Amino acid sequence: MFIVEAVLRETRLNLRGKHSSIMVTLLMVSFSFVVFDTFLVVTWNLESLLREEQEAVGIEVFLDNGLSEEDGRQLGDVLTGMEGIRSVYYVSHAEAEAVFRAEFPDQGEMLDILSERFLLPASLQIGLHPDYRDAESVERLALTIMGMEGVDDVIYGEEYLPGLTSTVRALGRLVLFAGLILVVSICLVVSSTIRLAVTRRALTVEIMSIVGAPGWFLRMPFLLEGIGLGLAGSAGGILLAAVVSAILSPTVPHTFMPASWVLGVLALGAAVGCAGSWMGLVSGIPRPRS
Repeated sequence: MFIVEAVLRETRLNLRGKHSSIMVTLLMVSFSFVVFDTFLVVTWNLESLLREEQEAVGIEVFLDNGLSEEDGRQLGDVLTGMEGIRSVYYVSHAEAEAVFRAEFPDQGEMLDILSERFLLPASLQIGLHPDYRDAESVERLALTIMGMEGVDDVIYGEEYLPGLTSTVRALGRLVLFAGLILVVSICLVVSSTIRLAVTRRALTVEIMSIVGAPGWFLRMPFLLEGIGLGLAGSAGGILLAAVVSAILSPTVPHTFMPASWVLGVLALGAAVGCAGSWMGLVSGIPRPRS
């Protein structure tokens, strides 16, 4: 208990009289985290959009007009047994027309003009298991169905789903790159701050080293200072990002990153602060004299 109190006392002494340098470091760390947090918020919302699209993704199979209803339902039974397909619903010509009139009431007269000789194609609405809703699995399944007899066309969101998936993956790589730059820059900032702190208290540190204070005791106050700077800076960055998010939310609807991601950012801030402190201590702490 005495050792803990001594370490905390030395940490308070390190922070005394250097409010301006601490504030500058906190601002630099916070602004760095604001950029990183912005990438995280964008990534989270795009991933949420992708999850929503994947939950709603399905395959619509349009059948040949010459295919009878009985044959269409039999084809649906065949598709039901295929791997990855959860449900199949047969949409008759009459149901297709009713859906068209309900969704496009202004164009219902067009069907009346075309008369009964024109029939909207019957189709099969296919629901997929969650593990088969990614772009690659859906495309592979759609190509298999397209080769079956009686199938005229297959629609599965091929125009937007692969692009959305690749966009989220690219943004994830960009977040990783931004994270690496963030780690390096914050380590350098904290390292410089700790090195100045060691220089400022060099005489005290040397005296403690001479009287036999262990190396970990000399380093611990500076490590705690770095961890505190990283943690406070990451918290400040999250707060600033949350304020900006709240301001933009009415015009650009989105959600802030979840609590688990916030905790991860705070942990990253503490870890980077600790790493920066260690970098500053490598050459700053004097070696004990024999």
